[in-house]
Amino acid sequence: MENAKTRAERAKRSQGFSFLDAVIIVVIVGVLTGIGMNRYSSYAARARRPEAVTAFRAVADAQEGYLLTWGRYAGTFDALGVRVGAAERVSPTEIRGKYYTYRLTQPDGPRSWYCLATGNIDDDAFDDILGARNN
Repeated sequence: MENAKTRAERAKRSQGFSFLDAVIIVVIVGVLTGIGMNRYSSYAARARRPEAVTAFRAVADAQEGYLLTWGRYAGTFDALGVRVGAAERVSPTEIRGKYYTYRLTQPDGPRSWYCLATGNIDDDAFDDILGARNN
């Protein structure tokens, strides 16, 4: 049979978590959450990048068709007639998509084109910039 002292010690030990136990658990959960959020934002940023790749392919295909028809590349999105998802027209040479703003230029004259996509897809302090051009 147990004596009263042993029962009291066991009851005292099984009263729950101490303050230090709770602080350690909160710190561990905070570190794991921070790691998870960092991973999530990098995956979310990678999921937004295909918009630009798809737009670049559409612009390149339309530019090749325009070159075959007119003997030069188009200098505006209006002349190309290309649609990039649900993008809205900002100017003849600039359209704004869901994640990127696209600008079409002809840096070396009518036999060249350059399409620049700018957007902040990973919510940091810097814009993400992608580009595509002929040749």
